[in-house]
Amino acid sequence: MKRITAILFLAGLLALPFVATAQNATKKDNAKRAHEGWKLVWADEFNGKKLDTDSWERCPRNTADWGRHMSYLDTLIQVEDGVLKLYGINRPDEVKDNVPYLTGGVQSRNRRSLQLGRVDVRARFNCGQGFWPAIWLMPDIRVPWATGGEIDIMEHLNSEDVAYQTVHSQHTVKKYDPYIVNGSNTPIDKSVFNTYSVVIEEDAIKFFINDKPTFTYKKVPELLSQFPYAGHPFYVILSAQLGGSWVGKINPADLPVKMEIDYVRFYLPKKK
Repeated sequence: MKRITAILFLAGLLALPFVATAQNATKKDNAKRAHEGWKLVWADEFNGKKLDTDSWERCPRNTADWGRHMSYLDTLIQVEDGVLKLYGINRPDEVKDNVPYLTGGVQSRNRRSLQLGRVDVRARFNCGQGFWPAIWLMPDIRVPWATGGEIDIMEHLNSEDVAYQTVHSQHTVKKYDPYIVNGSNTPIDKSVFNTYSVVIEEDAIKFFINDKPTFTYKKVPELLSQFPYAGHPFYVILSAQLGGSWVGKINPADLPVKMEIDYVRFYLPKKK
């Protein structure tokens, strides 16, 4: 019996590479099918040694929860090994600043934007109390928040095992109709790279994780402020955020934390 068990165990080990190869092939096939009908119009694969300033600018500090600790400190934003790395850290003693924590973020405002298309971002992050990595879209026009809408492709809180995907507008902020669901959370393996996607259509916002549909937000024609997403372009923000009313207090012992971005890709529908 022991000999048979050993033989079966060995056979299982030998089969593992083939199982992994089959899984990778399935993922590639799924990705190929998901992108049928789409044309790649811009991408940053982060293959250089520094941030492409033709496509990105650093996020400035602001009074919103997500921006209270944003900093231009060079070590917070690094491009190496084909990955953009954004950090959240305890402020070093030698850095003169009035906040105890520092975070890095970049945005493509006035540089790269997309209207009625698809955005894919492949990302990975570690966890910490108060860490709030986010991938999100904002209108590339001057309008008050959230008149032009906000599309959160991915947000993660603390050490949770889910990713949040949400839309915001004047309609959702003022809760004109609380029965219209404006977001979802989906289980993820947060230890690996996942691809977070959104498709913006004339009458729907469709979310995906690893090319699998997760949530769709549909236009309700009778509600004028409910769907402001189709009439203007959006730019992308990548931010390693710390603290705030949603994510809670920061634990300095959990820092530094990091979000890694493998790529950002914009697609437009292929002409028929």
